[in-house]
Amino acid sequence: MSSLHKKSLIATAAIFCCRFTGLLREVVYTALFGATGALDAFLTAFRVPNMLRDMFAEGALSQSFTSVMSKVEKQDGPDAAWKLANQVVAQLVSLMLCIVALGVLLSGVFMQWLYPERASLVLECPPAAVAPAEVAEATYKGAEVNADGRTTATFTLTAPLAGVSPESVVRVTTLEQLQPGQQVKLSAERVAGTLRVEKRDFLDLAADLCRIMWPFILLASLSALCMGALNVFGVFGLPNLASAAFNLTTVAAGSLIGWLIDPSFGPDALYGFAIAVVLGGVAQVLVQVPTLRRKGYRFAWCIGVQLKAGKFLITDPAARRIWLLMIPGVIAAGITQTNIFINTAFALYLPGGAVTAMSGAFHLWQLPVALFGVAVGMVVLPGVSRMTLEQGGEAGRHIAEHLAQAMRFVAFFAVPSAVVLGIWGQEIVSIFFQRGRFDAAASALTGQVLGAYCFGLLGYAGMKVLQPVFLALEKPWAPAGLALVAATISVSLNYCFVHIFKFTEASWLALTTSVVTTLNFLFYFFYLRRLLGTMALRSLLPGLLRIAAAGTVLGILCWQIRGLFFSGFLGWDFFSRFGSLALAGAVVGGIYLAACFLFRVPELEAFANRFLKKKRK
Repeated sequence: MSSLHKKSLIATAAIFCCRFTGLLREVVYTALFGATGALDAFLTAFRVPNMLRDMFAEGALSQSFTSVMSKVEKQDGPDAAWKLANQVVAQLVSLMLCIVALGVLLSGVFMQWLYPERASLVLECPPAAVAPAEVAEATYKGAEVNADGRTTATFTLTAPLAGVSPESVVRVTTLEQLQPGQQVKLSAERVAGTLRVEKRDFLDLAADLCRIMWPFILLASLSALCMGALNVFGVFGLPNLASAAFNLTTVAAGSLIGWLIDPSFGPDALYGFAIAVVLGGVAQVLVQVPTLRRKGYRFAWCIGVQLKAGKFLITDPAARRIWLLMIPGVIAAGITQTNIFINTAFALYLPGGAVTAMSGAFHLWQLPVALFGVAVGMVVLPGVSRMTLEQGGEAGRHIAEHLAQAMRFVAFFAVPSAVVLGIWGQEIVSIFFQRGRFDAAASALTGQVLGAYCFGLLGYAGMKVLQPVFLALEKPWAPAGLALVAATISVSLNYCFVHIFKFTEASWLALTTSVVTTLNFLFYFFYLRRLLGTMALRSLLPGLLRIAAAGTVLGILCWQIRGLFFSGFLGWDFFSRFGSLALAGAVVGGIYLAACFLFRVPELEAFANRFLKKKRK
């Protein structure tokens, strides 16, 4: 087993803890609040600072810092590397304080831009003696805008409508399709052919939660620097366990503070979870500090910036190179997160719970990607950065061989993950989320979204391996240019699905993400082939074809099992669902490994040889 495999498996084990606790966090959210507009508001509010974290901190900043610091440590030694780290920390804190202050001030504007406008209701009902109806016939009388800029819509009902309150609202975009005097049907639930009345407008709640959570981006950025520095010195496990500390702190502190605010866990309890996000960011930084100190880091405020001719200039060339690499890296590393952010904005136009469904499905989709794609990419970056210094004219060939090995390793796990999550999506969602206020209908919706995401899982995992290489080669602008094209494609497809074709299923938005991530991977692959002169196709393609053949066998088996044994699965009790899925998973896992053995997949042979070697010893 190669050094790449060993380090990747260490990082994979740590990332598994991170992603598993992330799923636990999502399970707590959905169990307490369900797939509702209130949880949609929390996830939307968190999406803004979290997107910046993924794009800026854990993406471009961490990768550019790791790449440059690896070279400084190799050429000038650890002391020079830690001096560089102190400069970047000081510069980062100064920048992030400004961004956090601006974000807090503009949170209301961000949420107003994201949320479709809602109109308050005036319902003219018959006498109270008439029993409330689940679906009520109504006549639309028109809408007015008051002095505060708020819209009020008036309906005359034939019977009182169940499930409405003085806070109930309808979407203005829906009213624009109606004419005064038009007959409609109103309902407070998801009923086909009716105009849905929502319980309340969560815009103000989302804006408040967003303001509370903005400091998280500062803490996440510091954590990303800690991660990058530890990766340079060969520590890959702890930085990812730090994310597990964030997840556990968020769950524990959020549940406690939320209960103190509202013991029934109504919408106001989400304020407690927003506060817990910031506390989780603190925990994420603190757990890495002892190891940093053992590796030789000592904090000293050294901002390394001078004011010349009215401009702030970074004095250290290495620090300046980090920030220059990061600028295009912010665009390139944020492709998928930008698409998720765009999807969130469009999902707010869909029935309530769409944002929650997309968030839950995305966490399950990211689990195999994070376990192997992110872990391998993390290990690849320092190695490739050093190869650019050591190998001279042979650098391209050595890097290509290194990447081919990494991509085969990732595909060995990503292909079966895509097959199983895509075919058994609803069943897997029900195991993780179907409890409390998250019912079978929400599991079905989330499973459909997960299935659409899985079309892009292999491309996303491969993209995570190749993306850091552009920073190691200091060629970040080409991926950045593609990011703009990808964002255009994403917006165009989502607009067509939601506003032109009027699709109401969130799975169409997830499909957009799959299309864009696959296109990104293909671009990265062919552009790197041009830069390096080769991508070691003789080593890469035979292994990928063998893995694809084994994945085809797995897919046929999963489809047959679902049709024969999983009928009515979402209606079963938890232990029946868990036991049957675990048994079926063990069967298909064994069949996949047998197929890999039959097709002589190199990665399986490498693991087997390593195991047999240990057994002989």
